[in-house]
Amino acid sequence: MKYTDLKYLALPLPEIIAKEKWSGNFPAARTIIASMLAEEGIPYPLKCRLELEQNNMDNIAARYTVSQEKALEIMRQRIPDMTAAELEELRLSDKADWMYVDGAVKYIDCFSDTLYKTYPELWARTKEGDQSDYRLLQELVDSVSDGQEIRARIHIRHNMRLSPAAVEEGRRLFVHMPVPKERDGVEHLKIIAVRPEPMSIAPDDAPQPTVYFETAAKAGQVFSLEYQLEHKVVYRDLTKVDPRKVAAAQIPEREKAYLAEEPPHICFTPYLRALAAELAGRETNPLKIARAFYDYITTKTDYRFVRDYCSIDNLPEYCALNRRGDCGVQALLFITLCRIAGIPAKWQSGLDAKPGDVGEHDWAMFYVPSVGWAHADLSYGGSSYVRGARKRWDFFFGNIDPYRIPINNGFQKEFDPPKRHWRIDPYDNQCGEAEYEDRGITVKELVYQYTDLGIESIEKG
Repeated sequence: MKYTDLKYLALPLPEIIAKEKWSGNFPAARTIIASMLAEEGIPYPLKCRLELEQNNMDNIAARYTVSQEKALEIMRQRIPDMTAAELEELRLSDKADWMYVDGAVKYIDCFSDTLYKTYPELWARTKEGDQSDYRLLQELVDSVSDGQEIRARIHIRHNMRLSPAAVEEGRRLFVHMPVPKERDGVEHLKIIAVRPEPMSIAPDDAPQPTVYFETAAKAGQVFSLEYQLEHKVVYRDLTKVDPRKVAAAQIPEREKAYLAEEPPHICFTPYLRALAAELAGRETNPLKIARAFYDYITTKTDYRFVRDYCSIDNLPEYCALNRRGDCGVQALLFITLCRIAGIPAKWQSGLDAKPGDVGEHDWAMFYVPSVGWAHADLSYGGSSYVRGARKRWDFFFGNIDPYRIPINNGFQKEFDPPKRHWRIDPYDNQCGEAEYEDRGITVKELVYQYTDLGIESIEKG
């Protein structure tokens, strides 16, 4: 199966497999898949879909591991008076993510983190209270003015290694680590240290650039990338854009590439077409239509940690139907709705890099004539809305803060050089990937860390 065969994930499963899968009877589903794959003359697209599903079920079984009894114990560690009835209500209202596995209800391993992050009323009940801190962002939002340049200087180290059990001494090991490029607002990039010596570094125009290593595996080996950069953004108050200029301008040819479908996820399904049409209504101004999409996602969709993307068939539709999703899933819904409405839109991802807190993050960009490319951060917008921070909610439609490192500017793009085996995340890359000649390294076999070596704002221009 080739990397481009990911598009076949858009095919529905045969009903007999779907029945067993959603009943949590994975052994039976695997048996049926194996039987079908052994048949002569099976169509290639169906063969790919079945092989992809084998991997999907492995990911689901690996993530949905928390029993109902254990889930209640986890919640009571921080909310001692949490009751079993309350937890059941969170499950039935689809706030706590769960699935049937071997006939039993199992919660996803990160269910409690999602509950605290998404619902301030639950976090406020914990022994430590709601400790979310948005002061840095709020001060930025309160002080910035239209057309103002904002910069942050960011110095980090990204380390990656195999877990001890995954090290096969002396075997050839191939490693990809994500690396930023001087584009998308990144300036004065300085690669300070790369260890060990890399085999190659992807070209500047690579959609998902990496530093690539080939070496013999050994115990204690660490792959390390240290760099410093400045990230510049220019704040734009989109409420001041003249709608007549938007209406009069045309979309350039090069931007029209971001109007297309990209199966299996950026697909114009009947439901998403209907949703886009309903939200847009009679409006013709693309800026106002994009804002309608942003408002819907940030006010009607809950932020939610989700299982691995490769185990969800259609991420934007999953978000729209279930009204939940993490930063990337929400961004993909926005991108897809925009493209359906004739608004070019694309993916960006990298690292959220605030002082003392560096982690992975995804967001979107959209193109409006006379404005150009603008950002939309759906998850930051949603968290602002939930906490009543209206000005911050408005900011993240059209803008992002400078405390982040853009790395990837394409979704579902191949590495340069390509990876030999199936990726941990076939769609995006922020933590890195590794493999031996005969197998890929799984997410549980990979250990990585981002270290803040200095993150500071620079005088606004």
